[in-house]
Amino acid sequence: MPNKYYPVYLDLENRQCVVIGGNDEALRKVRGLLDSLALVTVIAPEISPELREMFESGAINWKDRGYRAGDIQGSFLAIVADTSDTQINLQATTEATESNIPLNVMDVTHMCSFIAPAIARRGDVTLAISSGGASPALTRKFREILSESEIMEWADLAPLLSEVRRELRASEIAVTPDHWQACLTDELLRTFQLGDHAKAHQSLLAALIGDQKASK
Repeated sequence: MPNKYYPVYLDLENRQCVVIGGNDEALRKVRGLLDSLALVTVIAPEISPELREMFESGAINWKDRGYRAGDIQGSFLAIVADTSDTQINLQATTEATESNIPLNVMDVTHMCSFIAPAIARRGDVTLAISSGGASPALTRKFREILSESEIMEWADLAPLLSEVRRELRASEIAVTPDHWQACLTDELLRTFQLGDHAKAHQSLLAALIGDQKASK
């Protein structure tokens, strides 16, 4: 059966997210949600020392008890990180389905309405890898390979490309995606990484719209 999942990046800033469980997996999920500026509530009778520090610093909310029906109401998404209690898994899945709340029950794919990909990051660029739930180990292997690959060096250009895009839009100059891609050369990357950002900026503009316009 082909992968049925629709890849998407969610804006979680200031959105309520619930994590059920206080173990190391919960900690990992909480860190990812906080990195996305989500408002996080952890539900668990016991939490790891790191999660307790987050709670005491005000970074997260904590309900010091087990999951109860209604706990994920009003949340933007929910994650069951401690899946040792099958009854909780089922209750949370039922509640999420009835309320149309995206839910991930870790490593229990048939109970999930979304699955979390493995992530490789460098600067502003994030690569998400998924096997559609077939093999988390495979996605982690891809993440390790990509994280160490020279191809991730291209992510260093993201600030430059964003700046040039804004300039072109302000000047109402349209550049096709194919031409943009053609202008992303090894020479441009080397120039930028050597620290000559002004030269990289000028050469990219010249390649995109021509030397005469770039010099104005």
